[in-house]
Amino acid sequence: MQYAILDLDGTILDSMESWKNVTRDYLSSLGITAAPDIREQVKRRTSQETAAYLQEAYGVHKTREEIISGLHRVIEKKYATTIPMKESGTKILDFLDKHQIPFCAATSTDRHMVEDALKRLGVLHRFSFILTCSEVGKGKYHPDIFLESMRRLGGTLENTVVFEDALHCVRTAKDAGFVVVGVYEEVDSQDWEEILSICDLTIK
Repeated sequence: MQYAILDLDGTILDSMESWKNVTRDYLSSLGITAAPDIREQVKRRTSQETAAYLQEAYGVHKTREEIISGLHRVIEKKYATTIPMKESGTKILDFLDKHQIPFCAATSTDRHMVEDALKRLGVLHRFSFILTCSEVGKGKYHPDIFLESMRRLGGTLENTVVFEDALHCVRTAKDAGFVVVGVYEEVDSQDWEEILSICDLTIK
């Protein structure tokens, strides 16, 4: 390994629980108690669909755009104030620095949010750069963000390793030809056995 590409959410940042609860927290801010299955109801919906669902199912008397903005404010505040590093994330950064391996962040989350968290945690300067899916124009079901990160680092498929926690991202990176290290994430623990079967190495 001469270069490393690091996912952030669930790999370096302990943020998946915050994402899991963002709709519940937003409704709570309006004085509304969410049903136990709220995450299941919204996790496959787009932002517009989620807003429409909250209007219909919970009687939220706001426009869809206002609801979307409110959801964004909830998660933005968490990045700016409370989301911590994962213990394994700290160890990954320390290992890479110790061995003088340049690394970057490849993330699906908006740049300003992850930069707020990494600055607050005092680790932003350790990354060679940050690249987001919105900047690349494709999500992690496509390999573009990994390949562009590799190109910017100056690496090749033979010497660049991808660290990821999400099953679909692990599959994408592996199918693109990368060596992949799977990182355990409790929120998606149901996928761990399959991640173990795909990855070259794993961290739990």
